[in-house]
Amino acid sequence: MQKGSLVNQQVRACNFNDFYYFKGIFTDEIIEKTHAMVYDNGYKFSKGGTGYADAGGVIDHDNSNNRDIAYIPWVEHSHFIYELLEQCVIEANNVLFQFDINMMTDLLHYVIYPTPNQPDTLGQVREKGGHLDWHMDIGRGLVNKRKLATTVQLSHPDEYEGGDFQIWYGGEDGFITLPREKGDVLIFPTFYLHRVTPITKGERRALVYWTGGEPFR
Repeated sequence: MQKGSLVNQQVRACNFNDFYYFKGIFTDEIIEKTHAMVYDNGYKFSKGGTGYADAGGVIDHDNSNNRDIAYIPWVEHSHFIYELLEQCVIEANNVLFQFDINMMTDLLHYVIYPTPNQPDTLGQVREKGGHLDWHMDIGRGLVNKRKLATTVQLSHPDEYEGGDFQIWYGGEDGFITLPREKGDVLIFPTFYLHRVTPITKGERRALVYWTGGEPFR
């Protein structure tokens, strides 16, 4: 996909919580290619937490057991994903955030939020469906250079129940629930509190990607 063909939809939740939203950037063909790449290359899944112990603000201490993650390396057969995500981040940052960004801070995460009470990718049965409680993607140590978080919706909304991606912004309702259409890309600052509510049926798959630079001052 050419950079000029990116069709974006900028969404503002409120005065503070601005985020950037791309509609349907990941086509069905790209998503199927992504799934195949992960499984054909035998990328191993592991239990996922917040990425590092020092990531900020996690309330639910069971987070380390609620997602399955495979890490996608920067290699020739994965360039198509990294390059598309880079285009999205560059546009979002130039138009909205204007942060000092010059690096990819983590390997791309392929994430599965599993259904409760059924064996997951690791063969484990979990009473509570895949979720991630309120947290930030920035903190001390290795994650302090993260500035923008990017998430890609790989599942069709009819494939699961629960699993809502929500950003906290205070106010009367407290949070906003983001769209869940397959192929959509959401980019937001790493210091926003956000969560994924528990899956109650089916499973949700997503990509998560971070970019950054020198820590915020």
